[in-house]
This record gives sequence, C-alpha cells and structure tokens, in this order.
Amino acid sequence: MKPIFRSRFLWELYAGYAAVIIATAMVVGVVLVRDAEHGVLEHIRDGLQRDAVLVRDIAAPYVALPPDSSFEQRIRALGARTGTRYTVIALDGTVLADSNEDPKTMDNHRDRPEIMAAANNGMGTSTRFSRTVSAPSMYLAIPVMKDGVLAGFVRTSSTLEAIRQRSDAVRRGIALALVLPVAAALGLGLLVARSFTRPLLDMTETARAVAAGDHARRLHIHRGDEIGVLADALNTMTGQLRAQIDTMATDRNKTLAILAGMVEGVVAVDREERVVHANAAAQAILGIDGRASLGRRVWEVTRVVEVSEALGEAMRQNRVRVSEVRIPTAQKDQVIQLTATPLRNAGDAIDGAVVVLHDVSELRQLEAVRRDFVANISHELKTPLTAIRGLVETMIDDRAMDAETRERFIAKIGDQSTRLSNLVSDLLTLSRLESGASGLRFEAMDLRETVAESCRTQIHAAETRKVTLTPGLPGAPVTIDGDVEAMRELVDNLVSNAIKYTPPGGRVDVKLATENGSAVLEVADTGIGIPPEEQSRVFERFYRVDKARSRQMGGTGLGLSIVKHVALAHGGTISLKSAPGRGSTFRVQVGLKPGNSSRREGTRSE
Repeated sequence: MKPIFRSRFLWELYAGYAAVIIATAMVVGVVLVRDAEHGVLEHIRDGLQRDAVLVRDIAAPYVALPPDSSFEQRIRALGARTGTRYTVIALDGTVLADSNEDPKTMDNHRDRPEIMAAANNGMGTSTRFSRTVSAPSMYLAIPVMKDGVLAGFVRTSSTLEAIRQRSDAVRRGIALALVLPVAAALGLGLLVARSFTRPLLDMTETARAVAAGDHARRLHIHRGDEIGVLADALNTMTGQLRAQIDTMATDRNKTLAILAGMVEGVVAVDREERVVHANAAAQAILGIDGRASLGRRVWEVTRVVEVSEALGEAMRQNRVRVSEVRIPTAQKDQVIQLTATPLRNAGDAIDGAVVVLHDVSELRQLEAVRRDFVANISHELKTPLTAIRGLVETMIDDRAMDAETRERFIAKIGDQSTRLSNLVSDLLTLSRLESGASGLRFEAMDLRETVAESCRTQIHAAETRKVTLTPGLPGAPVTIDGDVEAMRELVDNLVSNAIKYTPPGGRVDVKLATENGSAVLEVADTGIGIPPEEQSRVFERFYRVDKARSRQMGGTGLGLSIVKHVALAHGGTISLKSAPGRGSTFRVQVGLKPGNSSRREGTRSE
C-alpha cells in the first residue's frame, strides 16, 4: 500500500485548499491596511486644515506687505510649538514666511499644485516627496482674503512618517490576528484532503490488481457520498470484467468479418506477418489465392512488396501508414492506395495489422487530365497573348515603321485576336456543355436546317481552299430533341475540321440520314487522315495530330472535344474511321424525337 503522505493527489488537493486560505487572508489584510492608511491620511488632512485656518487669521494683515522679520519669527515659533510646517505665500507666489526655511532661499510657489487648487477651489491638497525634509509630505493650502480680495495663501504641511508607523502597527496586528485562524484552517484542510485521498488510493491499488488479473480483489469502503458509490461501482465492474473481455474479443472477430466483406481489398496479418485473412477484392488486386495464402508470410504470397512494408511499418511504429503503389496490368497500371493499421489484442499489445487496398486509378487519371488541361489552356492562352504583345510593343517602339509593315502587323494582331476569341468562345461552350442539362435548352428541331445552314456558312472557306463541299440531306424532316446552338457547334466543328485538313482539290461530303430510330450525320473528307494510334485521343481537349498545322490554321484544339460533349449531352454517340492519306469519316448518331420516321431516307444534294 502506498503511504498516504506520498500521494501526489493528496498534496495537489491540499495545495489548492491552502492557496485559497492564504489568498483570502492576504486579501483581508490588504483591505484592512488600506482602510487604516486612509483613516490616518484623513486625520492628518483635517489637522492641517485646522492649523491653516488658525494661521490665516494671523497672516491676514501681513500678506500684502513687504516681508517682516517679526512676522517671520512669529511663524517660526508657531511651527516649533505645533510640529507643523507653516508657509505664508504672497499672491504672486513669493514666500513671505516659513516655519522651517529661510523664505529668501525658497522658490516661487505660485505653480505648486496645492496653491493653484486653493486659488481655484478655495482649498488645495497635494502629497509628494519634499526635497526640503527628504521625505513624503502632505500639503494643504487655503487662500487669504483681505477686504474681500484674494491677497495670498497659507500652506500647512506634515511628513507622512506617522502613516508608515501606523501602517506597520496595523500590519503586525493583522498578521497576529490571522496566524492562528490560518494555521487552524490549514490543519483542518489536511485532514479533509486525507479523508478524500485514502479511499482513492485504495481504489487505485485495487484497479491495478484487477488489471493484473486479480479479479477476486474487492474494496471495503462504506461511505454515503460519491466516493462510496464509485467504490461499489468498481466492485461491480471487477465481477463483470471477464465477460467484457470476452465480448471485446468477439467484437474484434466480427470486425474482421466485416472487413472481409468490404468492396475494398483487405489483408489481415498476425504479429509475425502471417496472413490470417484476405478477402476476394484483395485476392483480385494482388493476384493471390486466399486459401493457399493463409498462414504464410505476406511477402511470400505477393510480389507487391509495398504491402509487406506497409504492414510491417504499421506494427513497428504503432501508427496508421498511408501510401500508394502502382501495379502494372495488361491494359493499364492500377494505382492502389494502401492504408495499414495496427491491430491490438485484449491486453492492448500489437497483435498484427490490417491493410485496406483502395483502387484510386480512376481518381488519379482524372487528376492527370485536370493537370494537363490547366497546362494546355495556359499555353494556348499565352501563345496569342504573347504574339499580340510583341507586335504591339514593336509598333510602339518603332514610330517610323512603314505603312506596309504596320498593316502586316495589324493583320497579324487581328489573326491572333480572332484565335484568342475563338479559344475563349470554345471554352465557354465546353463549360456550358459540361454543366449538364441545366446548360442546354432542348426543343424540337429539324436537323436538316442546322446542317444546311452550316454548309452554307462554310462554303466560302471551302472555295478558298479549293475543296469541294457537298451536303446530302433527306427529303423528310429529321426531328430531334436538341439544343439548336449546341448542334450548330457540332456540325460547324466537324465541317470546319474536314475543310482545314483536306488539301486543295479534295472533297468533303456531309450526309444526314435516319437509321433505326436515330439521326445519323456523317462528315467524310479526303484529307490527311489520322494514324490509328492517335484516333483514341483526337476528342481530348487541346489534342492535335499535327500541332504546327493546327495552329497555322487557327485551330483551338477544342473543336472535336466540343463535338463529343454535344453528342453525349444529347444521348448520342460519335465514332471515327480514318487512315493516313485516305481521309477521315466522323459519324454522329442521335435519337430521333418520338413520332419522327425511323426508316432510312434517301438524301438530296444542295
């Protein structure tokens, strides 16, 4: 049993109690001393005021006259008898007489605080250090009136030594008066703290014994307060502890079972890193056999060494370890997030670890796409802006530039501005499309009108590049539920791309038809074509097969991405057939509005 007076809790409890008692005694003492000092000050001030009134009657005939030696002797004698210092001051501040000092050696007193206060208020007091007597002093001044007119002042003063003596006496008296009560209170506090600490020490020792396995240990504390209730609760808890330990073990097994049924991969090992559980998801990710791996070390059953490292580090460092690993597969690499957590047994010791394998491949791919998009858009915006800035700065610096060069520069600035405007416009279009249905206004529309209008607007560009543009439209309406502006963007981008990448003398065929309940738009060209390895990426933002050629033609790299988003927003599909040097065919298929003819219609040329 730990000795009671070695208890840290006892002294902490007692220290708080003693601090309250001592602090209270100190506060009471300070208040009493301050009251006593205040009373002494009031007494001295009243005495000074009485003395000043007495001297005022004596000094009244002399204040308006030149200094008189007999008057000075009278004031000095009066001060010697009373022990009070008297000073008679003329209206201009000249000292006429002083009971302690030679008036001729004294400074002008007009600016003294008590004199100024007496002149304004009828009486003034001040307490400050006196250089004459080298001690703190209290001063009181009153005006001297002669024939109803202010003629001078009488000041009385006394040192504050009496206050200090009285305060010392009061402090000694208060200290003596408080010592016995404080000592008694401290002794009583020690007894009270001991009465609370003893049962707590007993409960602490019993709890330690129970934790060590002594479940027969009981407390014998019979009190009616909360400590007695706590002792009874501890006795009851001891009897139930074994059952609770069994329940905790059962709960742990249930937790392992829940982990086994998770969608994420879960691998559990014991303290020797032998596999005790691997669910189906973990087997698929790591390529292991669940039954064959049981009882074997984790690094023996999988070649993914990061799994073994995560489990080992979680147990060694007793902390959760999070990491990522890339696992090569036949199609594309898998990115797996590993979260390893140590497992504890009933004795709170490390008994193994569990690692959760979460497939974050799609998330990382999306992050990579986002980074690429930010980098691409920064580059695409910077290029025309840099060109415009360079051209403008050149024109500003070269004031003597000839008209032909200036016109050429202005034309280039216009081209770059158009490119920048197209880029921003395409980005806004993409943003509108990606915002979902809320960004589009669906209505019944005849797709023939959209295709015909797009071909009419693109015919000039085709003629300029010496490319034959041939639209083929059906005779019957091709009605769909769509956003007119979005579908116009789709057709414009397909036709414009076909014209740009078709060399002079080539042709672009635009065909619209209905097929199996869908509207089918095909844009075929005899252009440069797209290599097979590039075809899966042409719908990505800013992706160009021939980057130099695309920029020369003013392309933003967003056209086919817009086409894809428009088609998907309308519930349709887009496909591509192409071969280098043989041209490309883009095919868009969108569902017809119910009631529109679904059989394949013939086409007509415009």
